Amino acid sequence: MFKGTLGQFLVKDALPTKYQPQGSKFTVKDVKSSLMSLAKEDPEKYAVVAPNMKRIGDEFSTYEGLSVGLDDIEPEYKKRDPILKSARRQIMSATTDTQINKILISTQSKIKAITKTHPGDMALTANAGAKGNINQLMKAVGSPVVIGDAKGKPTPYLIERGYSEGLSPAEAWIGAIEARANGITAATSVSGPGEMQKVMANMMSPLVVSDTDCGTQNGILMDPSTDSIEGRYLASSNKYVDSATYRSLASKGKQVKVRSALTCEADGGICQKCAGRDNYGKNMDIGVNVGIRSSQALSEPLTQMTLSARHGVNLVAGSENDLKLSGLKGFKQLVEMPNSFMHKAPLAESGGKVESISKAPQGGFDIKIGGRDHYVPPKRDLKIKLNQKIEPGDVLSSGIPNPADVIRHKGIGEGRKYLAGALQTLYKDEGIRADPKHFEYLAKTQFDYVKADKRLGEYLPGEVIPYNKAKKLLSGTHELVKPRDSVGMVLKEPVLHHMPGTRITRSMLPDLSKSGKPKIKASNEDIKFSPVASSAVRTPLYNPNWMQRLGFRYQKATLLQAAATGEKADIHSYNPVPGIVTGEIGRGFDGKY
Repeated sequence: MFKGTLGQFLVKDALPTKYQPQGSKFTVKDVKSSLMSLAKEDPEKYAVVAPNMKRIGDEFSTYEGLSVGLDDIEPEYKKRDPILKSARRQIMSATTDTQINKILISTQSKIKAITKTHPGDMALTANAGAKGNINQLMKAVGSPVVIGDAKGKPTPYLIERGYSEGLSPAEAWIGAIEARANGITAATSVSGPGEMQKVMANMMSPLVVSDTDCGTQNGILMDPSTDSIEGRYLASSNKYVDSATYRSLASKGKQVKVRSALTCEADGGICQKCAGRDNYGKNMDIGVNVGIRSSQALSEPLTQMTLSARHGVNLVAGSENDLKLSGLKGFKQLVEMPNSFMHKAPLAESGGKVESISKAPQGGFDIKIGGRDHYVPPKRDLKIKLNQKIEPGDVLSSGIPNPADVIRHKGIGEGRKYLAGALQTLYKDEGIRADPKHFEYLAKTQFDYVKADKRLGEYLPGEVIPYNKAKKLLSGTHELVKPRDSVGMVLKEPVLHHMPGTRITRSMLPDLSKSGKPKIKASNEDIKFSPVASSAVRTPLYNPNWMQRLGFRYQKATLLQAAATGEKADIHSYNPVPGIVTGEIGRGFDGKY
């Protein structure tokens, strides 16, 4: 016997048995996931089911409608007021704005939690994902708790009322700052996402499906509980993960190694197996430009993030120690990696033992690691202890690591993984569900160049080289060693997200062990190149094909440099610009334009 609402019964009944959400408390997200699986596995049946479900919605919206009563927006004073009273008491004993902000952000999380259980119909629609969201409802039936200033930072003042009961004059005055800033942002910043889309499209355009299979058995480890493994191929067997396989893997609970753009070994572009299938469950044809498609898929949510400021949807985000990156500004910071990186987490510049930790006269901490001095800014929680062994690139305190620092210390593979994960977290925190493959496509194309540290084939020290070319120039000599005996050696084969040419450290050993390889290829030779931590707005300018660079910026400088140095351009490549310039636009059998 089904136990749930009439609407849930009708929706569930409209879906084929195999694709019905489990249980009675399912949301719009669950229904979308079921429909997506149906579309991939049985497009013909989907073409019948989807219109039927739409018809159900049309009928009920016509005859029933939706209205909001006072009960739906009445605050639950018995749940809310004790939380605010406790916060007020803690703030009375706080001595700094930082302490107050910690209390406010923690209180905001508690108010948001009780909002999810509000008895009104508005909570039902918000929790189901049908209309509105919990952040909006929290401000109405609970309290915003904390409001951001013109720069988005929290104002150290407790907001004790919700919008449904009306703010006090002081609360309204403070809230007006955020409201005006959001209004200006919504009116002036829509061009920002468009500009980022152009940058990403130029950077990611060479990511074209170029082969059926690059032949790798490498991949990345993913949690089977997330449905993002659906639509990929298993790295060990090349088996396609459909909805049935996904459910089987999820029931086992073990991490799964799947093919990924981060580990694709195609000479150019990306192979079908590492790219995964499209939304219809089909392999993408040779020549499909997944990079440009992905740049569009990533930029559309950026536009929504900017426009949502008009409605005051965004909360003051952050942990109890420092703020998180959010919205378009956060996205740009991660892919552009400016020197003035907001909330930057300091990383260890050298390895060794933590010899001393002392308070700095100007605030923060002075730390000595392996004979080298480090500084941690004020208002940060330390993540290290005295006498602890540290590796270069380890995080010393709370904050957000700059991807440029991660790739510089940990290698091109770790840098790609971190950037993809950080961007995925940013979108998730904004309430936007995006396929992780898009972030992997971006990370692969952004961190795809290295600088020769020594003579490398025809390249001189200091020259920037595409990673795939540099990898081929590594010597073929290697030893087969157990992972635990490989520390200090240079990796000579891809293992999970770690790439050849990376110095093996102790922090890599858990990954090397999880790869399933009893022995790995490594050598004691010197590292001949180092990864280039390039900004998204600079990456296209490293392209060795001068004609491809014409599709981005600095065309005059590109032409002058190419003429002065006698550069040549292959007009048949995975970038569409040379084909457009020469009038030979089209696609060959290998996916090249």
